[in-house]
Amino acid sequence: MYARAYHHLILPDGTIHSLVVVRFDDDGKVLDFHPLQGEEPFVEWEGGTLDLRKNASDPTSAS
Repeated sequence: MYARAYHHLILPDGTIHSLVVVRFDDDGKVLDFHPLQGEEPFVEWEGGTLDLRKNASDPTSAS
C-alpha cells in the first residue's frame, strides 16, 4: 500500500475534490481518499490531477 497527495481528484461521477491524499493498494487501485490537512508521514506529493473517470487514459497517473 502507498499514498500520494494531489491538487485535485476527479471521481467517476465527475465530483472534484481538492487537496487530497489517495491511498492505493499494491496493484495501484484506489482504496480510499481523505482531505490533505498538512504534512503526513509516508505520503508522496504527486501534485496535478488524478482523474478516475472511465474515459481517463491512465487513472494512476497525475496530469
